[in-house]
Amino acid sequence: MDKTDTPYDKAIDIFEGLVEQPLQKIVSGPLPLARTVGLATTSGYRAVAIAESEGLLSRSTGGAYLRGPSALATGLSALGFGEFALVAEPVLIQLRQSTRLTAFLAVLSDGTCATGPFSSGRGISFITPQRHYSVLMPPAFDPDGLAEISLAHQFEAVAAQRAVISCVSERRSKRCIVGVLLPGTREVTGNELRSELAKAADLLCSHSETPA
Repeated sequence: MDKTDTPYDKAIDIFEGLVEQPLQKIVSGPLPLARTVGLATTSGYRAVAIAESEGLLSRSTGGAYLRGPSALATGLSALGFGEFALVAEPVLIQLRQSTRLTAFLAVLSDGTCATGPFSSGRGISFITPQRHYSVLMPPAFDPDGLAEISLAHQFEAVAAQRAVISCVSERRSKRCIVGVLLPGTREVTGNELRSELAKAADLLCSHSETPA
């Protein structure tokens, strides 16, 4: 690393180091996080503090580092849906609590699904989404605005995950969606699940800064 790097530059390095970690890997404490990018103890602690203060990082109730609100806003803004960044987390937590399934926000575009913030389900429904999926077939939304889709790991043609989604907003060729990941061979989308998904989509729209 260049010795002329400023503390803010090092904070960005810390953030990038976290982003490169697998989503299911838990990184707790400033020192382990600093070590992921090769920073010394003193500068590492300072860089982590700056990253937190700038909103690049936040912490879960268990102390694990997560992407912070500034990071979510930047990522969603780059995809054209930045107004959902601040309201996504509480809506996803509520959706996960009501369904016990992993709830997520994502952007569909050109046969790909880029996942953003998520809240992991419980028990057998504890599924961590991949950052990017391929969508095997275009979603066919029913009259209630819901669709079930099959997701594949990038560059693969076999479904790795199934999800039920609701469209929150559509702009040009991109759709911002909220959804839940289905565990195992679950086939039936019950009325309660459909209702909770529709409610989550409505909450995101009504609480966003810009109407969908």
